[in-house]
Amino acid sequence: MIKDYFFPEIDKEVQQRMDRTSTKSVETISLIVTFFESLTLILFVLTRKTFGREELRSFFSVLFCIIICILAFFSAKKILRDEATRHMHVVILNTSYYLVMAFWAMWSSQRRYEAGEQILTFYAVEIMLVCFIALKPWFSTIITLITYMALYTMLYRVDGATGIYIMNYFLLSVVSAIGMSVRYHGLLKSSKATIELQKAKDSEIKDKVDILQSIADIYDRVNLIDFTDYTEMSIRDKNQRKRGIDRETQTHTMMTQTMRKSIMPDQLESFIEYTDITTVRSRLVGKKLISNDFIDIVDGWFRAQYIPVDLDEDGIPKRVVFTTRTVDSERRREEQLYRIAMTDELTRLFNRRSYEEDLAVFREQGLSKDFVMLSADVNGLKRVNDTKGHAGGDELIKGAADCLLLGIGEKGKVYRTGGDEFAAILHTDDPESICRSIEERVERWHGRYVENLSISIGFASHVDDESLTIDELEKKADKEMYAAKARYYEKSGIDRRMS
Repeated sequence: MIKDYFFPEIDKEVQQRMDRTSTKSVETISLIVTFFESLTLILFVLTRKTFGREELRSFFSVLFCIIICILAFFSAKKILRDEATRHMHVVILNTSYYLVMAFWAMWSSQRRYEAGEQILTFYAVEIMLVCFIALKPWFSTIITLITYMALYTMLYRVDGATGIYIMNYFLLSVVSAIGMSVRYHGLLKSSKATIELQKAKDSEIKDKVDILQSIADIYDRVNLIDFTDYTEMSIRDKNQRKRGIDRETQTHTMMTQTMRKSIMPDQLESFIEYTDITTVRSRLVGKKLISNDFIDIVDGWFRAQYIPVDLDEDGIPKRVVFTTRTVDSERRREEQLYRIAMTDELTRLFNRRSYEEDLAVFREQGLSKDFVMLSADVNGLKRVNDTKGHAGGDELIKGAADCLLLGIGEKGKVYRTGGDEFAAILHTDDPESICRSIEERVERWHGRYVENLSISIGFASHVDDESLTIDELEKKADKEMYAAKARYYEKSGIDRRMS
């Protein structure tokens, strides 16, 4: 038990953790002492009207303390800057800092003692060192006792150390030695707990990574982004090599930077925004994943996802997996299903659903000056169905669809909105010429079952009636179409009720 107390065995990882914590403590206490001693020195200078020999000794004594603390601060900072802490450097820093500060406190206390005052400076410095210096118990016990013996020897030369109680002084030295040992064992215990917790977390992360590796074949790319040490690692990489991420200059991982080269130009800006690692953690808070689809110039559609695999206590992702998977065939099936849903089965024109959705868009976005609504209806469909059968009726509807589609061309979209009813949304400054083009094709049309085709057409343009809404333009186009239909039946002498 005594051996374990004075000569504890320490794991290398635990020692590294202790060394960094100890060095950080030296850095912190050095900075604090530098600040307060500097403040003390300034006040000392400002409150003295004259400087004698004793004042100069006090001035340089405090200045020496400040210089030592500054050197300790920068030494600690240099040790902490290295990724792997060298244990011997930490021991030298702790020992040197302890001894120099302790002997400075002895010298300062001796001067006070000679003036008949108590040795409070030494005790204050010892308390500070006991709380922040971490050396192995056997070593800290030896140098603590040596320090107290050295001070006692100095005081003994002054007046036989009559100003201190030997028993109290001895007990203080023992308490200081025990205090340093307790500080070391406390740091050892907390470092072990931290390392064990970290190992448990790393084990959990490894399990998750192993799971990811087992399903990596599902994805084209799997990249683990670790925000605890700012690294990225391809899960599919057999060497499992981590690459550093410069948190000050790097906004994207190497993987996504490489992918940019093959992203469709019109999607590049969106891809860069989506793959920005400086914002991905905040976008993932409270979510199981975020996903977006992009087009690769070579491979087509792919789905990129960010999936959090480890969260901190605030729910912010510490480790995130970035995956990509080709979904080109899925997207094509989706587009095909969408086209089927929006297409009339008989004519292959857009259907009523598509027409209503497009109208909704125009209601929201507004109308351009060349906006035109066209309404068309097949004449005499009932008579053809009655005499030629539904094959003749279907042929007539298909013929009307072809004439409308060819006559309108790239000027707009054509919809079959009912049995023999059609509509078109055009962008043209000359709707009359389009109507003539449709009528010319209608006149030339001949079918297998039906000889002739007749269509009634009406249109309404936004430029002629800018005050009308899209729904009012639709009604006006229908009205014009019905007027044309009435003229057709009147001219042909056919009873509309029979047709």
